[in-house]
Amino acid sequence: MVVRGGFDKELENIHEQIIRMGTLTQNAIEDAVTALVEMDTEKAKRVIAQDDVIDAMERQIDQACVELIARQQPVARDLRDTISTLKLITDLERIADHASDISEKVLLLDSFHTSVMIPADLIRMSDLSQLMIRSALESYVTKNEDTAAQVVHMDDKVDALYDKVKAYLIKRMRQDPDSIELLTEILLVCKYFERISDHAQNVAEWVLFYIRGRRVDQI
Repeated sequence: MVVRGGFDKELENIHEQIIRMGTLTQNAIEDAVTALVEMDTEKAKRVIAQDDVIDAMERQIDQACVELIARQQPVARDLRDTISTLKLITDLERIADHASDISEKVLLLDSFHTSVMIPADLIRMSDLSQLMIRSALESYVTKNEDTAAQVVHMDDKVDALYDKVKAYLIKRMRQDPDSIELLTEILLVCKYFERISDHAQNVAEWVLFYIRGRRVDQI
């Protein structure tokens, strides 16, 4: 049986930790995008270093949720809140991992010592991915069903852009075989943004799970 006062206090503390983790994750993506566009290797290195901090926060929140379930044995909506939180932090941690992955690619691209042209549609992908993360976190804070649903639908736009950029880069590789290695690294960056949008969608879906009591694929 849940002791209401104690449970609410512990859960509020967990929510505050998630908001801090979400803010750091969002900042990591923004900095990774800036590092990519500006080929700023120092900023890229800072994003990579920051990933350990976000990993530690994920472990701390995970442990707090497990202990909360063990002590309070929540049911119904309280249990959904805790479960969705456990799932959500995993997606945030993976988003932060991809910010680090993109930053590592910035360091690698810089090592080519040549001008790197970032496709416009890749920038559009990054903009949409960041919007999805911001909106997903907003839906978590406000428990807004409409905002979460909008994030879920945005993922199709990112997927379409990924397919478009992929086709463009493959065409470039055929036209200029000497650039295959560099263009392959840019393609991997595109894939990271596509995965970021997938994880942002997952965050929104876990918010919907909390609100509706069922997964999106069960609606």
